[in-house]
Amino acid sequence: MKVFLIAVLFSLCIPASHAEIGAPLQQLQNRANAAYEQMMQARREADNLQKDVAFAEKQLQAAKERLAEREKNLETARQKSVEAARRLERASSQWKEASDILEREWQQSGRY
Repeated sequence: MKVFLIAVLFSLCIPASHAEIGAPLQQLQNRANAAYEQMMQARREADNLQKDVAFAEKQLQAAKERLAEREKNLETARQKSVEAARRLERASSQWKEASDILEREWQQSGRY
């Protein structure tokens, strides 16, 4: 910002009759203006990239939260699967026991 103000002040203070002195000052002013424009472009780029970083961080956090939720769902599903396997084992054992008892009763009754 200082460079831009200095450049503006120089442009106002240079009299037209001092063209030979003004030419180097004009070149300096042009360089200062160009440097100022480059600085402002770099600032805009830096601001935009900071916004991109913030957005990416929010997306990453959201993805981590979704991952944590899915891991929790996976663990719940695993627990339910283990419980279902235990119930199946118990039911199979009960069915086998009942079938064995029925078979013995049929054999003992002579109807087999």
